[in-house]
Amino acid sequence: MLFRQYVASLESAPAVSARLWQACFDLTQAFAVAYGAVLDAALGPKAYGTWKPLVPVIFARLVHYHGTDAKLRLCRHERWIPARWAALHRLYLRASELGVHRMPTSLEASNSAVRQWPAEQEYVYTMLLHQLNGGNLAPAQFDWVAAQLRTSCRGLKLRALPEAVDDFFVDAGGVSGLSRRTGQESGQVLRYVDTAPLAAQLDLTIARLRRSDSTSEESISPATRERIRILQIACGALVPVADSTDLRRDPREACSIPARVRIGLARIHQLCKGQAPTDSDAVLSKVVEVRSTGRRADAPAPARESRDTLCATLALADHTMWQVKDRSVSGLRIFTQGEAGRTLTLGALVTIRQSDVSKWRLGVVRRITRLSQGEIEAGVSLIAERFEAITLHATDAAGDERARTAGESESSRLQKIEGLYLPPPSRPHKPILTKTIIVPTRDYAEGREVILTTSRSIYTVAMRGLVEQRGEWSWAAIRIVRKEPRRAGAHATDSAG
Repeated sequence: MLFRQYVASLESAPAVSARLWQACFDLTQAFAVAYGAVLDAALGPKAYGTWKPLVPVIFARLVHYHGTDAKLRLCRHERWIPARWAALHRLYLRASELGVHRMPTSLEASNSAVRQWPAEQEYVYTMLLHQLNGGNLAPAQFDWVAAQLRTSCRGLKLRALPEAVDDFFVDAGGVSGLSRRTGQESGQVLRYVDTAPLAAQLDLTIARLRRSDSTSEESISPATRERIRILQIACGALVPVADSTDLRRDPREACSIPARVRIGLARIHQLCKGQAPTDSDAVLSKVVEVRSTGRRADAPAPARESRDTLCATLALADHTMWQVKDRSVSGLRIFTQGEAGRTLTLGALVTIRQSDVSKWRLGVVRRITRLSQGEIEAGVSLIAERFEAITLHATDAAGDERARTAGESESSRLQKIEGLYLPPPSRPHKPILTKTIIVPTRDYAEGREVILTTSRSIYTVAMRGLVEQRGEWSWAAIRIVRKEPRRAGAHATDSAG
């Protein structure tokens, strides 16, 4: 229950969700310590005879809470340290020595409707959780697919010898989890698991989702389509043969290049406003002008970030201690250590400027891995080489009419929407050739009309279909509905304001 509340409050109340996560974590640790203490007492030479009927359930519950610990950490993209793997493996080996690792257990043994889980099943499930989450699932997505995984992996068993060349294996005497077989695996206590039955169950779930939602692929609802996508990610991570579609789209070039990173739509908008503007009139002749509203066409441009030094950047609290570890046409792998990446989240909008590149590039965080000692690694999908800050004015029908007749001085009093304009084409992979903008999600609605005021004209722009949407931002196509000249004397009014 606490975990579900944590997931539900992630976007609406981040501070509350952080406290709920901590409460879940503390409760999990407390249960693990309690079961560990009971197990130590039960396995004592004098007590074992008395505790023997309960030893299987104690093992299963203790391994279960190791799995809960893993799930909580994976929701924050944290990986286990070797000591945690060693502790989990010791539990499994001890249960195997006693011959209780496959004995079905339940806290409600008298209730035949309750599914019984042996310690080995909890052990396999915990390792599959780590295998499943490669840093590309949000907590809500991970929670849902973990529930599907728990139902589908019940028939899996560990064996001392492999049954197929593409089995997964684990060294129960080592300090890591499942790995794919290479034919040259080695270790102290090797165990093998065939995940083909699991993959078959996930495929059946995908088929059921398609059948239950619609009779055709085109009419499947967005929610169902998203669940199918999540299950396909799971299949790619868990099927015996790695899915070829999981391969990177473009060749990667290994490198180690310092970079500056800004995180979040608001900070990126602020950064763009501080840059020297492009030739807005030239841009406007093709799409829309993105000159900041309220500035005269003949007014001097804001000073470029000539003082764009390390100290100035740190003063903006946007962190520069990043490195690009590898790159391709469509993406980057970035790395940082310490507090620099504490605000980075899956799906975050970021802009990156490498030390060997003159321009900022816009991207979306697709994958996060929190390594030990505060190290964070993220995969970023690039979506634009060119982007500019825009300020739109949201109005009702009456306000729209006032803005067109009074000019920018009137519209500037209306609600402002600060976003980004992406000239076409955007996104290196499958380029988008339409005009698009990125605005806060709270301000997006398909068909909504907003006003964009430039030095010479007033545009009414309609938001169209989504390209992508996240909790903070929405990326949508736009269409110019109307273009009207600005009222004479508006410049004087603007400068006075």
